[in-house]
Amino acid sequence: MNEIELLKELIEAKRIAHDLQLRIEIWTNDAERIRFAQELENTSVQIEDLETQIVEIEDKRYSREAKASMIEQLERYITEINKANPHLNLSRNQGLIIDNELFSGIVRDINYLVTDRVFGIHIPAYLQYTTNPDDSVSIPELTDFLRNEINILRGIDSPNYLILWQYKDQLIDRIRAQFIE
Repeated sequence: MNEIELLKELIEAKRIAHDLQLRIEIWTNDAERIRFAQELENTSVQIEDLETQIVEIEDKRYSREAKASMIEQLERYITEINKANPHLNLSRNQGLIIDNELFSGIVRDINYLVTDRVFGIHIPAYLQYTTNPDDSVSIPELTDFLRNEINILRGIDSPNYLILWQYKDQLIDRIRAQFIE
């Protein structure tokens, strides 16, 4: 198996584990709950095995490609957000009723790059800007943040998909800490 095949199997196994965990929590029939718990245990062993294989596989070209694409994706955001007048701010909700859609979009774009083989990146064109202080984020602040994220990614010497997933989860935490909470 190659890295992408292992990744797809791991994602499916994690989805199954999540479903089983939900079933265990809501099921009332004890016999079924016991069966689901056993299935969850077996799936957890499978997940550990797949994670080990992803770490130990020799050909990591797909995760190296994903890392490079993640850097390129963040660079595209920097390019696009800096096309506006620097005295404007970026809209957090991007014209939608969803709070912080701007950050959701960044995370979605990065998540896409770590869940399958990379076939391209998203160009975040048509970003909306605002003068409303309640719906805004500073362009220089977000630019500095994204540049720092690029440096963090560049610091990952031997990427694999587990490390890239960990990076994505930490990115979410850093976005929350700096821009949302």
